[in-house]
Amino acid sequence: MASKLLVDEISPQSHATDVTLTTGKNITGANTQFKITGGSSGNVLTTDGAGVLTWGALAAGFNSVIVYTGAGNWVKSARPAGITKVIVEVQGAGGGGSSQTGNQYCGGSAGGYAKKFIDVSSVTQAVISVGLGGAGAAINAGIGTDGGDSRWLDTAFGGSSDVKGVKGVSVLGAYNIAAGGIGSGGDINIQGGNGGPYSAKTGGASQFGIGGWNGWTGENAPGVGGGYGSGGGGGYNIAAGAGAPGIVVVWEFK
Repeated sequence: MASKLLVDEISPQSHATDVTLTTGKNITGANTQFKITGGSSGNVLTTDGAGVLTWGALAAGFNSVIVYTGAGNWVKSARPAGITKVIVEVQGAGGGGSSQTGNQYCGGSAGGYAKKFIDVSSVTQAVISVGLGGAGAAINAGIGTDGGDSRWLDTAFGGSSDVKGVKGVSVLGAYNIAAGGIGSGGDINIQGGNGGPYSAKTGGASQFGIGGWNGWTGENAPGVGGGYGSGGGGGYNIAAGAGAPGIVVVWEFK
C-alpha cells in the first residue's frame, strides 16, 4: 500500500550527506512547485546532462559595439568590463572621380574590406586608422584624389592582428578602370568595386555604400560615393564626385 509523507523540510543527517530520491523516479503532482535557492542575481541553473544542476554565471555573448569614423585607439580598459573577444570590420575609403573633356573620365574605385574575429584577452589596445574619402577632380583637371587606408593594428599591444582596408583610387583613360582596393589580414577579405570608365557611369561600390554615378555638363552632376568606402562618379566637362570616407566597426563580446 502506498504511503504519503507530509513534511515542511527534508534535511540530510549531516552537511556531508546528500538527500537522494529513488533512481529513475520523479516527483509529480498537479500543483507541484519547487523553489530552488542558493543562486545569486544574474546566475542561472545549468545541467551536466545527467541530472546534476549547478548555479553559474550567464553565458557569454555579444555585449557592445563601437564605431570609428575617425582615427583613434580602441582601449580595452575603457570598454565594458569582461570584454575578451571582438569582431572587427575595416572599410577603406573610396577614390574620387576624374574629370576630362572627352571620354577619358572614370569613376573612382571603392576601398577594400576586411572582417576578423580577434581574441583580445591579452590585447590592451589597438590603433585605429580611418581613411578620408578622395576628392573628385575639378572641371577637366584630370585625375581626382585617392582615398585613404583604414586599419586595426594591435601588434604593439599584446596582439598579432593587422586588419586593413586599402584605399580606392582615381584614374584617367578612355577604357581604363579604377581597380578597387583590397582587404587584408581578415578572416574575410573583399576587394572594393572597380570604378567604371565613362560608359559604365559609376564609381565602385563598397560593403557599406554604392558608388556615385558619372555625369555630364548640362545634365546630371556626378554623384558622390554613398555610405562609407565607395567611389565618386567621374565627370565629362564637369567637376567629378568625391569618394566616401572609410569606417571601422568593433563588435565586442564577453
